[in-house]
Amino acid sequence: MTQMIYSSLLRRYHSIVNFCFNFSLLLAVSSSILKYRKLKVAHSEEQENKPNVSGIPYPSLLLEAWKPMSVGHKRRWWDCIALPFDVESSDEVAFRMQIRELAFTSLQLLKAAIFDEECKSLFSLDIYGHIIGMFELNNLDLVVASPVEDYFLYIDDLPYPEKKEAEEIARPFLDALGDDYAVCCQGTAFYPLQSCMNHSCSPNAKAFKREEDRDGQATIIALKPISKGEEVTISYVDEDLRFEERQALLADYGFKCRCPKCLEEEP
Repeated sequence: MTQMIYSSLLRRYHSIVNFCFNFSLLLAVSSSILKYRKLKVAHSEEQENKPNVSGIPYPSLLLEAWKPMSVGHKRRWWDCIALPFDVESSDEVAFRMQIRELAFTSLQLLKAAIFDEECKSLFSLDIYGHIIGMFELNNLDLVVASPVEDYFLYIDDLPYPEKKEAEEIARPFLDALGDDYAVCCQGTAFYPLQSCMNHSCSPNAKAFKREEDRDGQATIIALKPISKGEEVTISYVDEDLRFEERQALLADYGFKCRCPKCLEEEP
């Protein structure tokens, strides 16, 4: 039984370490820090004769900087993550505690890279758990063009002296990557508009991402006519699943669906 938890955690450990340095997750914290610094400079210029006497470095500015990340539905990662198929329900508490410990280890890596004393509240385990949980519950798959390919295309357009120097510097990287340098990057992203949309098992819209799109953007498209004032809904799960299966998956989001389709199919 313990071995089953351990094997599952090994896979999850690989996932969380990658998650820590996933661009979207790193951006959630680092962009908030950068925005806070810009707001602080602007505020200081306006309030040169009004020092912050509270001893707290502009806490309202930090809240303002954090706003883009505050719109998603957030539960702590170790609370909302679905129980893997190879973990018995009797081991759920132990599994979630170990996931929490993995999140703590991941957080230490992030703090070592970008910790800012004035923004230390962003580096608490509770906040970090909510950030990962936000991506767990709100993420959407995406594909973006290879930044490495764009870089080499940029080099090709340089005038000769600069181009030759840049090619000499970049050659080892190109040789190491081989043909993979042009492979598109695949991952997940957090879209504030999509994250604000409620669920329905009979949705009138969906978040759409075409395979050929390489710009990192997503589109919400209507599945049926939507009247003025009608709520736009999307499905968080496969709406073709049976009632019991849909409800089980939606339990991770912390609610029981009561949409017209579920009310009609409920035993």
